[in-house]
Amino acid sequence: MRSRPKWFTVHRWLGIGLGVWFALVGLSGAILVFEDPIDAWLNPHLLTTGSHGTHLSAQAIVERAEAVYPLGLVEKIRFPAADGEVYRLTMRVRPRRVGAERIEAMFDPASGAYLGARSLESLGIAPPDFLRTLYEFHRNVLLGNAGSNIVGIAGLLLLTSAITGFVLATPRTRAALKRIVWINPRTSATRIAFDLHRSTGLVFALTLLLATLTGATLVYVNYVRDLVSVFSKVAPFPTVPWQPQNAHEPLQLDRVIADVRQRFPEHTLLEVHGSPRQLAGHLYYLKRAGDVHRLGDTIAWINPLSGEMMIERSPRTRTAGEGFMHWLFPLHSGTAFGIAGQIAMSATGIVPMLLVFTGLWVWLRKRRGERIARERQSLRDQAPRAFDHARAQH
Repeated sequence: MRSRPKWFTVHRWLGIGLGVWFALVGLSGAILVFEDPIDAWLNPHLLTTGSHGTHLSAQAIVERAEAVYPLGLVEKIRFPAADGEVYRLTMRVRPRRVGAERIEAMFDPASGAYLGARSLESLGIAPPDFLRTLYEFHRNVLLGNAGSNIVGIAGLLLLTSAITGFVLATPRTRAALKRIVWINPRTSATRIAFDLHRSTGLVFALTLLLATLTGATLVYVNYVRDLVSVFSKVAPFPTVPWQPQNAHEPLQLDRVIADVRQRFPEHTLLEVHGSPRQLAGHLYYLKRAGDVHRLGDTIAWINPLSGEMMIERSPRTRTAGEGFMHWLFPLHSGTAFGIAGQIAMSATGIVPMLLVFTGLWVWLRKRRGERIARERQSLRDQAPRAFDHARAQH
């Protein structure tokens, strides 16, 4: 019991010092859990289509993109995975120039019509840029690599705040256990705020701990990978070498895609990374029912000259350490547990704002009460002296 004041001091000052930031990062994370549907809602003219019919092949879409941007270089193809979605191509405009701008160009999957593009370099609150700006704020508070370190350190401090809050709120008697999530609406506003703060923190304790721990881990993922490798080998993300320039031309993209789909018949192809005009290996992201990662749990590196699969990273090939690293982001975003997990993690992102508001309310009211109590005690202490002084004068 003697340690509780120390726990309370740590919890209080971490909340005061990082509370607003904690609330904003949590709120941005709550939105980013459902990034794709929110992005489509904000930008329907770019990311949705009402056309129906057989989808054009990836090769046909790439040719349309090269017609719109004759000097552009396709770096990534995102396939429409459901009705109403579009082809999304990441391209580097004028790639021969230093600092060439990267854009995302959208095409109707049935007609191949060019729907428009948006920059992947600019930040702002306009609908095309809003979600990307929010992501950068959540990841590094818009300060680049230095911001990532700030977020990582703050994440560890917030993890400490969550742990101290859990220790303070854990019931220590049977009667308190029965009131663990009880809020009495008939009591004072300060007591309601305190009960709401404690009960919400306890209810979301597990997901709050999970979100802060995985978030801090993802910031320092390279260090975590090295640590995990001590117990179970974690191969670095493979860098597929360039092919000799005198080799024959790469295979048609559609043929390679057909081969990949034949190798993984139960999977849906979501993305291809690598330009069809380049001679480096291409990355194919594949997903099937039950996968925990947003882009699927299977990645295949394909030789664009022969169609040969060079490397496979999937549940059947991953080590225990690689599996642990693969689960970090799905746990952080909630996709590891499907739509229910996403809803839970999104709600967890909103919780810090409620905790900060109720915590500050209780702290300010308590300080006000302590100040009033000191003033009253001062008046009581002054009363006898005033009485004695009056008697002395008579």
